[in-house]
Amino acid sequence: MAYRPAGLRKRGRSYADGSETSRSPTRRRLTSKPMESPGSSESSGLAKCVRSPQSPLRYPIPDDNTLSDGRTPLTPTSPVSDDRGPVSDEQVCEFHQRGNAYQAWIADPTLGGCRCGISRKTLFELFNTGNKREKFTCPENHFDDPPLYIQEDLVQLGLPKRHRKYRFTRLLHHGYDEDGHKRESQYQHSIAEGVLIAECIYRYAGPHWSTVAIAQYRFDHPIDTLKYLYFTNVQNDETLPYVQEILYPRHDVEWPQFDRIESQTWEYDTEEYKEILGTKLGKAAVCLVIGAWERGTHRIAKIHTLGRQYQIHLRFDIEALPTALTDW
Repeated sequence: MAYRPAGLRKRGRSYADGSETSRSPTRRRLTSKPMESPGSSESSGLAKCVRSPQSPLRYPIPDDNTLSDGRTPLTPTSPVSDDRGPVSDEQVCEFHQRGNAYQAWIADPTLGGCRCGISRKTLFELFNTGNKREKFTCPENHFDDPPLYIQEDLVQLGLPKRHRKYRFTRLLHHGYDEDGHKRESQYQHSIAEGVLIAECIYRYAGPHWSTVAIAQYRFDHPIDTLKYLYFTNVQNDETLPYVQEILYPRHDVEWPQFDRIESQTWEYDTEEYKEILGTKLGKAAVCLVIGAWERGTHRIAKIHTLGRQYQIHLRFDIEALPTALTDW
């Protein structure tokens, strides 16, 4: 899954995220450059990450996690040309069919055909595989405030927006794609108890995003405390065009222009809910829910599209199902 950023957030704030090609001339992608870690006298055998006055527990990444072949990873450094045509009725129908299947798989553990499964990988297992061709590094890992552009929404949910309550991390995975090219994948998140914010995902090889995200959340918090999943500044080549060309025009919703959150809610089991679920970022949310909990125990209760200053953010509300609904 390539979930591409409009820019990378360094210490403080930035504009991150999205996914595939941009549909708006105001969006762009910037080359990622790892931050240099300040000197440290510690030598615990773990990778040294950028520290802040309040430093979270460091991730279990060995110091020697570097590739030795000397080749530079292939990473996107310039905007990708958008030669895709308008979203067709056939594509929307496909989104609906996929989303309907995803919704059913989440709800009913007896249904076959689901390719997602429980993810039990820990960060230690992910970062210490023994595979010399695939390595993780951690150029950034510190407490910070959440992204500015969703702080208003977080406050409405009773979540913090100040006092550096979020672990902000940028993980780089060095591996090889199916053609044997060395690739650098990136996972950039902000995490606090109750919420996981995906700010940037470039995934070309290595673990799936949901596997990394679940392991990261579990490192700090019990998984049952996770209630909200965000994808910020969406640019995915399925999800963004669907919202921009189909969803909002269908409901006469204006594209966001103002510096305030303009929220639209798409209820469970509606046509729009299923169509969003059937796009790439919807599938990512589904894999996270199915990976984190046994099927039939939790669901995505609602999906929100949050518009602000020409950008769209997604929020997936996760809830536990009543016991009566989980007795199959």
